[in-house]
Amino acid sequence: MTQDDFDRADLSAQRDRVLESARTLIIGAAPETGSASELPELGVTPAVRHDGHFFIYPSRLSAHVRAMVDTGMAQFLAIEDEAKAQNIWARKRIKFTAEITEINRQNDQFSVLSDIFVSHHGPTMNLIRDFTDFHMLKLLPVSGVMVLGFAKAYQLEGPMLDIAAHLRES
Repeated sequence: MTQDDFDRADLSAQRDRVLESARTLIIGAAPETGSASELPELGVTPAVRHDGHFFIYPSRLSAHVRAMVDTGMAQFLAIEDEAKAQNIWARKRIKFTAEITEINRQNDQFSVLSDIFVSHHGPTMNLIRDFTDFHMLKLLPVSGVMVLGFAKAYQLEGPMLDIAAHLRES
């Protein structure tokens, strides 16, 4: 291997482990149109993966949810559990930008995804399933960055967050 080469298979497996272990995603969205703040709206929500995609079921009552639904795009962070990290300064994480598509309640996929949320996150989903302020959202990644430790950052590209490059400069 040359200096620019890296083991895509190993990195892909590590990426998949970080994503599979993420029970929640941190959300960053551009402020709503007309907002006095220029700072991003932030939030956190339970998430599930199904057929290679992330799905979230957040409430539109939150400013970050309104902002991302209105723009159809947001940034997300899947991060290693602090208790499991070898080094708190170098937690494994994946930040990605994604396009957002709403899954309509009348769509058969809505019911399937709701059941997956119940199996992954417990019976609260049965309670909030019919709340109309909640929306089932599919995330379609565009690009991202994976950090696996010090000097171990990688550019990710496309809907499957393919490993594109080893980042060596800030």
